[in-house]
Amino acid sequence: MERNIGYLTWSDPLTWMEKMKGKKWEALLKKEKDHYNKLASHVKNETRQMEKEIKDIQPYSNINAFTIGCGSINIELVSNSRFNWRWSWQKKGKSAYDIDVQGNIVWYVTSKSENDNSNKLICEDSTGKEIWTKNNISDEIAIIDELCYYIKVIDVFRTVEICACHARTGTQERVLYREKDLKRELNFTKGIHKTLYFQSDEQLNSRLYKINGLEYKQLEKQSVFQMPLGESVYGDCVLVRKSPFDKWTAKGKPISDWILPEEEPEWINIQSGLILTIYKGSHTIWFCSNKQPRIIFKIKVGFIDPNIWGLWEESLIQSFCIKTPFEPPYIIHILHNKVNKDLVKVERPIHFEPLEVHRFHSTSKDGTSIPYIIIHQKNVTPKGQLVYVYGAYGLSTPIGWPYQSWYPLLKRKWAIVYALVRGGGDIDAAWTEMARRNNRHKSIEDFESVIRDSQKKLKVGPDKTVIYGRSAGGLPVGAIVSRFPNGELVGAAFTEVPYVDVLRTSSNPDLPLTVGEFDEFGNPIENILNFKELLSVSPVNTLSNDGAPGVFVLSHVGLLDKQVFAYESFKWIHKLRGTSNLKGKYITFERDEAHQYRPQKMPRFRATDFAILDSWIDKKLNAYLDI
Repeated sequence: MERNIGYLTWSDPLTWMEKMKGKKWEALLKKEKDHYNKLASHVKNETRQMEKEIKDIQPYSNINAFTIGCGSINIELVSNSRFNWRWSWQKKGKSAYDIDVQGNIVWYVTSKSENDNSNKLICEDSTGKEIWTKNNISDEIAIIDELCYYIKVIDVFRTVEICACHARTGTQERVLYREKDLKRELNFTKGIHKTLYFQSDEQLNSRLYKINGLEYKQLEKQSVFQMPLGESVYGDCVLVRKSPFDKWTAKGKPISDWILPEEEPEWINIQSGLILTIYKGSHTIWFCSNKQPRIIFKIKVGFIDPNIWGLWEESLIQSFCIKTPFEPPYIIHILHNKVNKDLVKVERPIHFEPLEVHRFHSTSKDGTSIPYIIIHQKNVTPKGQLVYVYGAYGLSTPIGWPYQSWYPLLKRKWAIVYALVRGGGDIDAAWTEMARRNNRHKSIEDFESVIRDSQKKLKVGPDKTVIYGRSAGGLPVGAIVSRFPNGELVGAAFTEVPYVDVLRTSSNPDLPLTVGEFDEFGNPIENILNFKELLSVSPVNTLSNDGAPGVFVLSHVGLLDKQVFAYESFKWIHKLRGTSNLKGKYITFERDEAHQYRPQKMPRFRATDFAILDSWIDKKLNAYLDI
């Protein structure tokens, strides 16, 4: 099918896949599934053992992290964007994206079904009786007095209206604000003292509004980025900046009188003085005042999740979930700057070998120093490495507790390497901005430098190197495969729901996410330089006719995914094969999965893929793969 963007027209013979229906599509699915299953049949025993290991690890990941509603509701953090909640006297929980509670009434947002992208807002009492529901909303809600606030969506992802209704009945719905700009996204921020804000965001410009009952007003009009914190007795407290390359400026007392840390703030409680910052994979909790900031708690590598509901409910005790390579996840509680740690209780505890953690720096093509983290079991010489990359949207790299995601591989003497490339959120907003739009190639150059440097540090070659990326992380993975198709740099690539048909997706404004991501990946429809940049990095477009004969590729997708459509990977696998046969390039799919695996299904999917990768690195599949 031909794509005409005004100044340029090109054709793509694989566009028939984009419909994802019809006899030809079903035949392709069957062919690819059979191809993958033949490979999986060679690792059945390994898959069975790894699946057990992944299930064994889950009790450590799904800990009862926080309590809200004066202790009436337990929040259980899980390993995807949702969490589970339950009344403290109940055993069975429910899945949710957001939740609020008053007395014996709870409001929460969940999917209509496990794999549906359309969210449902439910109001129910403590017996589980449903009082009212609303459909097609975003994953954020807030309850203040007698009002329930929520955001309506259309086309699955596009947020369009800030709404309010009577909290107890769901009636008297009012539209407070309507967003007409397709590039902007609406979201809530809950501040201290039950202060509710909403922002109308695009990547390079944010507008901040404060909600008061059924009215709103815009704040900090002279800034383009804002971090609202809540209302003190002196008025609103907000951090602002005029560009991604500026430091935050504090507005409003008491925070305007504080001395802030140099590191990038991620969360702030203006009532307690606690600030959470991130820097190169390290998280720190500080106490701030008009004196020099004081460290209350710090992890050298890992992730700290604050109890965001505690701030909203004005709890005197602030709780945090700590995920670090040095021990299983646990909870700390801070009161008056003193830290108390919860003990982790698991029915059948596992002995985990201690992990060795190192932070190194590689040098990218333009001379920029790129941090990366190497993790493997202590006193082990790694047999190979899996190099993780994301590098988009300003999201920080989820290092956390590596056993949670990579237990079967770490146990089998793998090293996990986290590349903290530009475009991600591991340092500050400037680090993110450096690899957007016309500079997207920089995250790929950063990734390449990390791969080369880590290979030297670990003394492993391309034949012992697997690169991994999911979603937007598929772009740098696919770009590296295109640049080194004969296995000169990496021997294998593993992707999940990868963004690889970048140029065609970015030039199709009818897709649900395209317009909102012009500031992230560029707008090739109107900007020829953006077109040129995407053409140079898009994995589907940068492969030669020979494909990538020297790289083993394994990709896993969900057919219900509406964030990165499954056809992208099918097109990519086809291009990767070039003129060769099917061996060495595999794609598998799940008909009932979307962008995230359902927790109950994940162990089997991940175990099969891990077993294939481990057998590949041990060269047990060489005769079968014939590469």
